[in-house]
Amino acid sequence: MITGKAADRTVAVEVAPGGALQELTLEASALRLEPDELARRILVLAAAASARATASLWHTRDGVAALGLPEPGEAAEETTPDSWRAQ
Repeated sequence: MITGKAADRTVAVEVAPGGALQELTLEASALRLEPDELARRILVLAAAASARATASLWHTRDGVAALGLPEPGEAAEETTPDSWRAQ
């Protein structure tokens, strides 16, 4: 899970890999914000955490390329199955 928190800690979000919102935490002081400002903070934090969660999917895990992506320095063409190549 990836967590995003506002600088003043009034709002926090947690997203799963892929960006699905799992948890939203609001401090009491967040409820004193204007509704538009609170909504903006939630959306900004969720978008940032989602971007980090999605980026984490692109990295290798335990030496195995996530999402079938090439290893750093490996050409994408080297990972293309022969059955996908034009004959």
